[in-house]
Amino acid sequence: MYSTTTGLGTKLQRQTCTSSSSAPKYNPVYRSCTSGRHLRSATLVKAGLDDPWPAPSSYKLWPTEISISSGLYNAIQGSELLFYGALVDAGFSGDWSRIGVLTTAQELVAQQAWWFILVAHSAVAAIAVQYALRQGYPPLQAGVRGLLFGSLGLYDVYLRCQAAKQSQRSN
Repeated sequence: MYSTTTGLGTKLQRQTCTSSSSAPKYNPVYRSCTSGRHLRSATLVKAGLDDPWPAPSSYKLWPTEISISSGLYNAIQGSELLFYGALVDAGFSGDWSRIGVLTTAQELVAQQAWWFILVAHSAVAAIAVQYALRQGYPPLQAGVRGLLFGSLGLYDVYLRCQAAKQSQRSN
């Protein structure tokens, strides 16, 4: 038995949820107790099979003929974000110099590297947005990809636009 507090724009109500059939039941989707009438969840983004901007199944490493799978490409993007998180932690937390792993000069270099990456990715995001506007791709999505992943994000936007053009030509 546990309790939860609910209320949106009204007085908060405290409910106790148990496992008996007559008492309100805990619904993990809505993270609250329900008693008969279920709330409907709002769909913010609906994914469909007819996505006009599909992700490629493989990424060709330019200018070679070598291609990697989209799973490996996504893993590379994820490791890039992990590296950026580690760089921010090393540069701005102060914990690493406190325990003697890094000196304060090394932390300053990490901070400068982070600011350089942030400025470079901002420029790439602006380029990605401009390219997306010319191609009809969603500019916010292109800008976020450019800001988070830099040239990897710009390349991803480019490939998605090329795939959409090819599918339009074949139709």
